[in-house]
Amino acid sequence: MFILRKITIGLLSLIVLILIGVFGYLYYLLPCYDGERKIAGIKNEVKILYDEFAVPHIFAQSNEDAFIALGYAHAQDRLFQMELLRRVGGGRLSEIFGKDLVKVDKLFRALGIAKVAKKSAGDYFKDQSQSYQQLTLAYLQGINNYIENGKTPIEFTLLGIKKEKFTVEDVYLISGYMAFSFAEAFRTDPILTSIKNKLGENYLSDILISDSLRFTTLPNNVDDSTANLSEKILSSLSDILCKNPAPTFIGSNAWVVGPKKSESGKVLFCNDTHIGYAAPCVWYEAHLQTPTDTLYGNFLAGFPFPLVGHTRHHSWGLTMFENDDINLYQEKLNNEQPNQYWHNNKWLPLESRKKY
Repeated sequence: MFILRKITIGLLSLIVLILIGVFGYLYYLLPCYDGERKIAGIKNEVKILYDEFAVPHIFAQSNEDAFIALGYAHAQDRLFQMELLRRVGGGRLSEIFGKDLVKVDKLFRALGIAKVAKKSAGDYFKDQSQSYQQLTLAYLQGINNYIENGKTPIEFTLLGIKKEKFTVEDVYLISGYMAFSFAEAFRTDPILTSIKNKLGENYLSDILISDSLRFTTLPNNVDDSTANLSEKILSSLSDILCKNPAPTFIGSNAWVVGPKKSESGKVLFCNDTHIGYAAPCVWYEAHLQTPTDTLYGNFLAGFPFPLVGHTRHHSWGLTMFENDDINLYQEKLNNEQPNQYWHNNKWLPLESRKKY
């Protein structure tokens, strides 16, 4: 009995030590909101004060220093979120989450967000003379300084993610994913096509769809065996988005009252971004103050400028009308030659891209 008691006490002590070690390690990984840091690229002293809501208030002597500090602070708080968003746009989620995310990667690679991001980075950052270019690079410098010298988030350790520097291309990958979130046609076009196929085109008028909506049927000499394809597309897309670990941005609305219509004689502006709840929050609130500029706004993880914010003189918001700005086409493949599709009464070869 005495030996059993000693073994029990020993095991309990070991468990307690393990728990202390785990909690100590997790506490060590928490963002540090005090002390001093040396950050490469910053020319003059920068102060970051965190309020009771952990919102950083950055005071710097230049805009470049402020954006370097912003990138560092943003990465300290949200590096894993940044990593997820750039991997969504680039179709690289399955590298860390396994085969269950292959369909998600296929969708975003097929959309070509990575191709557009690479082209945009090359087109808009050929030189670095414009202020938006300089501040973007300063923001990325701050992120990469934290990646090199800061703590490694526990998600990176658990998933075996190798930390990679952020580039201008990643900024466009993240904004490309946001653009996809607002592309309402991916959801509405398949279901409207299903309604038209099952109930007839006249039924669409009952749900306020005007006659400007056009449907093109397949030629008579092509076997139309895909009547339920629209439902399959909608179901597949829904399944893919449910597996996607990065939440979509849903929608928004906004309104403005001119100075002649307001009692104060000033502009009244309101922007309500219908961003779904997420942990961490989609937005990252921050305040930047320099001798020449004041900026307060909500930033997207990995994006250098606030999409909703204000200065001393201007305010802006983000909203999205449900415009029909995308056309989806139902292609017919050749049963005898799967690498061909039907177009203008003839079979044409499919163009293929190999991704690794």
